[in-house]
Amino acid sequence: MEPQKSTEQTLIEAFTQQQRAFADAIMTETRKTRRSANWRTFAFVLVIVSIFAINLLYSTGIVGGTTIPKDGKYVSLVRLDGPIEAGKPTSFQQIENHLYQAFHDKDAKGVLLVINSPGGTPVQSHKLYKYLQDLKEETGKRLVVLGDDMLTSGAYMVAVAADKIFVNPSTLTGSIGVFQQSFGFKDLADKVGVHARTVVAGENKRRLDPFLETDPEDLQKVQSVLNDIHQQFISVVKDSRADKLTSDQNLFTGDYWTGHEAVELGLVDGIETYHGVLEKEFGAQHALDYTQKPGLFSKLPRVAEAWLEDATLNILNSATNSIPRL
Repeated sequence: MEPQKSTEQTLIEAFTQQQRAFADAIMTETRKTRRSANWRTFAFVLVIVSIFAINLLYSTGIVGGTTIPKDGKYVSLVRLDGPIEAGKPTSFQQIENHLYQAFHDKDAKGVLLVINSPGGTPVQSHKLYKYLQDLKEETGKRLVVLGDDMLTSGAYMVAVAADKIFVNPSTLTGSIGVFQQSFGFKDLADKVGVHARTVVAGENKRRLDPFLETDPEDLQKVQSVLNDIHQQFISVVKDSRADKLTSDQNLFTGDYWTGHEAVELGLVDGIETYHGVLEKEFGAQHALDYTQKPGLFSKLPRVAEAWLEDATLNILNSATNSIPRL
C-alpha cells in the first residue's frame, strides 16, 4: 500500500506536470512556427527564382518567341532599334552574337535586318557595317535591310552592307554627314562667379572647353576631323552602292529624304512592307527573331531619381565631352 502523499507533494507534482505541459505546448508551437517560416522562405525563394527564370526565358525568346510551322520556310530576323552607341542595346558588342546566330542558322533562307535608328557614332556604325560584310562572305547568306521610321546617318552606313535596302514611303533616309555638338558656358559662369580649375599637360588638351572662349584653331581642328570621317562615310556608301546612286550633288550634304525620294536617288532599292520582303525576296512567310528582347523587368518604369541622374549625365557629357556622330 503506497504511502499517502502530502498536500505539498501533490501540489508540487501538479505544478511540475503543468510546467511540462506548458513547455510541450511551447515547443509544439515553436516547431509549427519554424515549419511555417521555412515554408514561407521556400515559397519566397521559389517565387524569386521563377520570376528570374521566366525573365530569362522571355528575353531569350524561348517564351513568347516565334513558332515556325514544321517544314515552313523562314528567314533569320534581327532588329536594330535605337541610337547606335557603345553601351546601348544596338552597339556592336551587344548585337554581335545575335547577328552571328542569325547568319549561321543553316535552315534560314537569308537574313532580314529591320532598322529603326537615327544613327550613332562612327566607330560603332562602321564596326556593324564591316561585320555584316564579313558574315555575308563567311556564310553566303543573303542580307536584306528594311528601314522603319528612320534609316539615317550611322544607321544608313550599316544598311549599305545589305544586298538590298527597302523602306516605307515615309521612312526618313540618308543624312550622310557628320556632326559634333557642344555648349559654351563661359558667359554664364562669369556671371555667377564659377571658374574652371582644369590642370592639363599638352597645349591642345582643352580644345572646345565649355568654360573658355572659342578658339578658331580648335574649330579648324574639329572641322578637319569631321571632314575626314565624312569622307570615310562617303567612301563606304560609294563602294557599296556605286552602280545604284544617282549623280545628285546633294547626296552627301547630310540632307535626308523620304522613302520615295530615296528610291529616286538610288539610296535604297524600293518601297516594300515587312511581309512583302519575306515573300518576294526570300520566298518565305515566317521569320525567326534572333534579337535579344528586353526582359520583363526592363518594362518597369524607372524611378524619377534614376531618370534625372541619367538625363543630367547625358547633358553634361554632351556639353563637355562630345564626340563626332553620324
